Amino acid sequence: FVERRLGKEFLDYAINPFVAGVYAGNPEELSVRAAFPKLYALEEKYGSLIKGQIKGAKERKKRAEQSKQSAKMFSFKNGMQVFPCALKKGLKDRVVTSATVNSITKNESGYTVSGKNNEGRFSVQTDAVISAIPSFHLSNLLRSFDAQLSRQLDEIYYPPVTEIFLGYCAEDVRQPLDGFGFLVPAKEERKILGTIWSSSLFLNRSPEGHVALTTFVGGSRQPELAEVGDDQLAKIVTDELHSLLHTSAPPVFCRIHRWKKAIPQYRIGHLALIEKIEEFERSHPGIFISGNFRGGISVGDCVTASEKTAERTKEFLSSKL
Repeated sequence: FVERRLGKEFLDYAINPFVAGVYAGNPEELSVRAAFPKLYALEEKYGSLIKGQIKGAKERKKRAEQSKQSAKMFSFKNGMQVFPCALKKGLKDRVVTSATVNSITKNESGYTVSGKNNEGRFSVQTDAVISAIPSFHLSNLLRSFDAQLSRQLDEIYYPPVTEIFLGYCAEDVRQPLDGFGFLVPAKEERKILGTIWSSSLFLNRSPEGHVALTTFVGGSRQPELAEVGDDQLAKIVTDELHSLLHTSAPPVFCRIHRWKKAIPQYRIGHLALIEKIEEFERSHPGIFISGNFRGGISVGDCVTASEKTAERTKEFLSSKL
């Protein structure tokens, strides 16, 4: 899609690292319509990407909308953990954590959700079920309802991604950290996907006199690198940062976090799966399927999709009164 319209160089040095930064994926494998629907819609509506960018900007200006390029990024002072902690505080004892759902069965009254938690086995009778779990867990719960959909959910690829969070003394990083960070094109043949300059983006990310850098390794591009040992991985990243940011001393802090199945890839054919999910929901009223394999992978996309799912669920429950 991009190569035909903007050329190979734009694909290699703009889109390739961008896709690695968003999906930890390869642009050759992703569906434009599924992964970047707004990009696809620009050409559909205006006839070309360039014309769509120009006219779209003018239309946003008329509506007094702020573009993403000029919109401020935001987070919470104490990090993203504030978000789920606030949800927990608001829900109080209405939420059960550390629970595993083993089955969903349909009956005359609705659905029975069964599983186990720290207190033992549980069973809940409910009129509606909302799932927001990863597709590879959901597939097991839906197998008795629709074996074909279950197989399709199993086929969604989640590449492994490892995050290496490093703290440096500010004086040991010679490259000015005056931006968001950087993403690495595959053509550079490096061993990292990119690095976010966390302490440049938000306050309260590192002690005074220090900087925080968050680097990502693996993804669809180099999944094997996400699996190497901690010591080797730390060396890979510090060597790369030494080359790119001209660090003059080792980091003073290191934390490694691994996701064996990180980000769902919206590959070619993903829209056919979405249609199948919609068909399943129509055939099984009361089951609502959400999650980051449907409607976008970002936090913002997930919040938007969840709100829509909540509204659909409310409408369904109201219809049963």
